Amino acid sequence: MSEKKGQNFLHGAAIYTVGIILVKILGAFYKIPLGNILGDDGFTHFGMTYRIYNFFLTISTAGIPVAMSRLISESDTLDRENQVYRVFRVGIMTFLGMGALGTAVMMLFPAEMAAMVGDVQASRSIFIMAPSVLLVCVTAAYRGYAQGHADMIPTAVSQVVETAVKVVVGLAAAGWLASQGYGLDVCAAGAIFGTTVSSLAAMLYMQIKVRRKYRVKPSPEAKDVPDPSRKIFWDLLRIGIPITISTSIMSIVQLADGMITLNQLQGAAGYEYQAAITLYGVYEKAMTVYNVPSAFVVPFLSSIVPAIAAARVRGDRAGASDLAESSMRMCTLLCLPMAVGMAVLAAPCMKVLYPEAASQGALLLVELGVACYFMAMSLMTNSILPANGNERLPLVAILLGGLAKVVVTYTLVGNPAVNIYGAPIGTFCCYFVMLSVNLFFIGRRMARPMNLWRIFGRSGISCAVMGVAAWAVWSLLHGLMGGVSGAVAGRALNILLPFGAAVGTGVVVYVVMAIALRAITLEDMKLFPKGEKLAKMLHIR
Repeated sequence: MSEKKGQNFLHGAAIYTVGIILVKILGAFYKIPLGNILGDDGFTHFGMTYRIYNFFLTISTAGIPVAMSRLISESDTLDRENQVYRVFRVGIMTFLGMGALGTAVMMLFPAEMAAMVGDVQASRSIFIMAPSVLLVCVTAAYRGYAQGHADMIPTAVSQVVETAVKVVVGLAAAGWLASQGYGLDVCAAGAIFGTTVSSLAAMLYMQIKVRRKYRVKPSPEAKDVPDPSRKIFWDLLRIGIPITISTSIMSIVQLADGMITLNQLQGAAGYEYQAAITLYGVYEKAMTVYNVPSAFVVPFLSSIVPAIAAARVRGDRAGASDLAESSMRMCTLLCLPMAVGMAVLAAPCMKVLYPEAASQGALLLVELGVACYFMAMSLMTNSILPANGNERLPLVAILLGGLAKVVVTYTLVGNPAVNIYGAPIGTFCCYFVMLSVNLFFIGRRMARPMNLWRIFGRSGISCAVMGVAAWAVWSLLHGLMGGVSGAVAGRALNILLPFGAAVGTGVVVYVVMAIALRAITLEDMKLFPKGEKLAKMLHIR
């Protein structure tokens, strides 16, 4: 890769990271008010539709964009302009076929799919979501073309556009339908309509942007003879299918998780349909909070993975080991306090975000709070191994973790004494197994053993002190203000102020403890953009 192209890629990667953060923030602003509009039951219809959609989307788009961008990048580097065009043409035709198939299945069999996952009222939402599969497939083709030219900016902007349109249209449609007295299944379909419209907006943006910026037709000046379309097609499959398989496993597990949970609640656990739908809706709301830490991990991977890969290419195994250990320490530093805070303050958190949700949400969030740290660390270690040249090993961990999730969820949710609380326990077991297997592989392939105390010890102590302080402040203030009553003012004094004070106290205590115990070092901070300046401000050495 040329120096200029490398600089463009790094600049685009930084913008892409910002785009991911914006998308996550907008997504939170979308799901929290939407959960309050739809209620527990409506949020189940919404969540189950998304699980089905994500399954078809992953199958259709997980590996081919990566394969397409790789082939385009190779051809562009060799100045094979006609080859670039033919790769794009074959790629977009492949996407059209796969997307059309997914859309057709969802449109033709919505009732059957809704019955299969145990939520018969989700059929309308599944039908309305169906066109999104085709639209996103076309969008993915244009994203792969831009990324093949080391241009991440259109992808980042299109994702922000897509999420913004989804927030505006989805919330407006769901809110208007609710105000008109329509049923919750119809309101959920209105929210899903926002996703379909946003997929169309993203596709139009990418199509216009790419066609204006790049030449997407044969060049009369180019002298290269492109490969036959058949060969390019098989090259796309050869590269893309292994990626699709590894990525699809978790999508399949997530769909199976929802299907098993709802069906077991209505079967072995003995709940009527409506009661099961309500319980699952509360679980989906708790999952919205649970997914927050991943927003902080994914952008971090964009800097640590190339750094580890570069050290390995230079033959610096010790340097690669240091970077892997440092990345896990930073993941612990960022995500463990969020996990502890989520578990300790689960009850007020659910009351603040979803005041009308059923009471089971608090304990579900406690369980998910414990699981979310292991999820974040699994994401990190799943990236460390490929960066170190071990691309296939994470697949073993994903398979074993997925198996643990399915077995534990099926067994516990079917137990009437455990019921819905078994779902987050299954999630914890999934990521605990996944992380354990990855740590075993990392330990066997690094130049030296990992210092577990440096990774977990100091941050763990800091989080323990933080958790006690946050819980104490919440309990004290909530107890003192417990006698306050009356609509908005009472709720603000009794819930919002104690919760805000507890969160603020937890943040301050954690930062002070982490710096005092040297849970984070100057070398760690250098992994972040402008990290060295921030380290000086915080007196980190």
